[in-house]
This record gives sequence, C-alpha cells and structure tokens, in this order.
Amino acid sequence: MADTDMSDVQESDCEDIHCPPGRDYDTFMQETAGIRQLYEAGVPFFTKEQLQDLSRQLKQAENSDKPEILIKGLEGTEETFEVKTGVTRAGSEPGTEWVLKAPAIEYRTFGFLTSYRAYQMDGYSDLSLRVLHYMELRDEVTKELLPGFRYAVDSIDIIKNSFTSCIQTWEASESYAQLQEIVESRENFPPITKIVALALGSMQPRSLNNWDHRSEFQHALALTLRDIVGKRQGETSGNVQCYVQDPAYTEVDKSILKTYNITILEDPDAFVEIDASTIVLTFAPDVPVRQIVADIARPAMMIWNTCEEERWMHNGREQFMYDYLPYQLRVFSS
Repeated sequence: MADTDMSDVQESDCEDIHCPPGRDYDTFMQETAGIRQLYEAGVPFFTKEQLQDLSRQLKQAENSDKPEILIKGLEGTEETFEVKTGVTRAGSEPGTEWVLKAPAIEYRTFGFLTSYRAYQMDGYSDLSLRVLHYMELRDEVTKELLPGFRYAVDSIDIIKNSFTSCIQTWEASESYAQLQEIVESRENFPPITKIVALALGSMQPRSLNNWDHRSEFQHALALTLRDIVGKRQGETSGNVQCYVQDPAYTEVDKSILKTYNITILEDPDAFVEIDASTIVLTFAPDVPVRQIVADIARPAMMIWNTCEEERWMHNGREQFMYDYLPYQLRVFSS
C-alpha cells in the first residue's frame, strides 16, 4: 500500500489552492513560493536525465549491501532513501505481518508540491520524485499472502486464454473499427517507431467476483494499434516497437506479454523511451503520466481517458495536450 495517492489527476492537482487560511498558511505560502516561481518560469519538474539517474540507482541498489537512493530537489535540497525490500512490520491483525515490496517511485507534481493539504500532512518538500515501498499483508508463519493481497488465478493458460478472448472481442467492436479508420484515413500521419503503454495494470485478477478484464482489453488495444500503424506504414511496419510499464506486472503477465513481442520495462524506463515518434497510451493511471510527459517529450499522439476534473490542464504547461495533440489523435477520451 502506498502512503500517498498518486493518481493521474491527483486530488491535490484538482483542489483549489486558495484554501481557507490556517495556522501555517502564511508559512506554507512563503516556503512554496520558489516552487511556484520555477513552474511559472517553465522549469521542468521531471526530466529524462533525472529519470535515467534514478533508474540507474534503483538497479544498483538491487546488488548493494547498503542500498540507498539519492534524490535532488527542485531547489537544491538532497534526500537519501534507504531501500528496505523484504523488511517486515507488525501486521494489522494477530498472526500477520506486513512485508515491504520492491521500491516504487512516487511522482510529485506541481499541484502536489503546492497543496496546502499536503503541506499540513508532510511539511515542505521540493522533491518531485521520491522512493517508497508498497506493502503486502501475509501470514506471519507460513508467509502466504492474505486474501486481497494474492491473485485469484495463477495459471498462465487461463489468463492467456482470457486475453485471447478479449483480443477477439476488441477486434470485433465498433471502437476498434473507429480506431482503424482514424489511423488509416488521417492525412499527414506522423512516422511512428514506438508505442509506449503506461499503467495498464495486471491481467491477473485479485478476485474472481471482480474480474472485469479491463487490463486485458487495454493491452489488446496496444497490440492492435501496433498492427494498424505498422500496416499503414508499409515497409517500416517491423520497426514499430511496443513497450509497457507497470510495477503491478506479475511473472504471469510478463510471460504472456513476451509471447506477443511486447517489451516490459521497469519504472521509469518507459518514460525515457517517449519521443516525437511515440504513441503513448494510458488509462486512469496511478501516476501523473500526462504531467510527466508534458515535461519530458512531445509524443506524436496520446490516447487516454478523460478525467472528471481537468482544470489543472488549462492553466499550465500541460495545455499543449489540447493545443497540439488533438490535431494528431485523441480518441477514447470519454
């Protein structure tokens, strides 16, 4: 479990920053003034160089006796995070324990860093990136994950057959036909070399009663989009690579995706791949994908779902996604 909500439109991104004055409000405004100035000046809160350095440190930490991650803040501060993968804590029920999973990245947007609510909880910070650990609850003796933290289906064959069925259903749908028509009929179609899909989720269900197959259909979209784009580009079709990234992927997911020649990347490596010849896919992610992309690249296209609240996009750098990207392709937005 994460200590912080990291949704694509974070609660703090959508809140009115003119909060009712509180005891620390004047201090909050003074301490976060520099963050606001950096944002207004166009200073990126996320860069490829920053993400590449964090990726390097995370990989090094896997083989280190004393794994630590150093992250620099926007205003020059530095903070060191100790990697504690496998460390246990007392469980919430007798006979249980929490176990820390592999480190994950917390992406902190302008909206989060200038949120009075977040300031009241955690104090001032200029770190747009942090490292945290998700936790799972398990039996203290057997080490078996408790219901709700383990997957209901472990069979690769069952998941693969379900995924195949979802691909067939998707390809027979009206939405697929619309996507195909858009890509094949659009003039001045930009050259595409990559499809990068972010946070599509695990195809393994946590519960058979709540198996909605959403992740499978989203992966089916990525697959078929690669084929449609490749067909349009003719002789360059073999050059369209498909990358996916989600810390939630299991070994079952990875095994199945590899059979479809999909490359699985670890966070944050997929962000680094995004460039002007990329189509980016993301649907209700639990990281602020669009804010990150707005800082690091101008992809050829993005496909996303419209959020209930998008005020944050109309007054900041992310406005390019409405000014620039709709000319290319923006479907499935509602």
